Amino acid sequence: MRETMLIIHFIGLTMGLGTSFAMLFLGIASSKMEAEKGREFLLNATAVSRMGHIGLVLLLISGGYLMTPYWAVLSDQPLLIAKLVLFVVLGGVIGVLTSKARKARLGDAEKHMAGMPPLGRLAMLTGLAALVLAVLVFH
Repeated sequence: MRETMLIIHFIGLTMGLGTSFAMLFLGIASSKMEAEKGREFLLNATAVSRMGHIGLVLLLISGGYLMTPYWAVLSDQPLLIAKLVLFVVLGGVIGVLTSKARKARLGDAEKHMAGMPPLGRLAMLTGLAALVLAVLVFH
């Protein structure tokens, strides 16, 4: 069962970080368009974020299972605690991004999309930092 959950975990990781990279490159592409077309392009591209949400859920479910042997010794694992904190922060940032994207689709896209690029970069960096910590903890 552990191997199955590990595979699911890596699929979730791929989906989550893949979404961050995809949105980064889609943002670069949209910046080369006229402002209105770029906003419309990015609004349509937010559908890609569903993949990231699914990846995050897969990480949560499989990670919870894979953490089973570590819960008892968690207090002795500062890097693991940091990784878990980064996962919670990532979930919060993605929640804020999702809220902004929803509001942008409902109206006043320019206002709601203004803060999304820095949050997207923060989500990517948080995910990458969690990945690095996972490698350091579970090598």
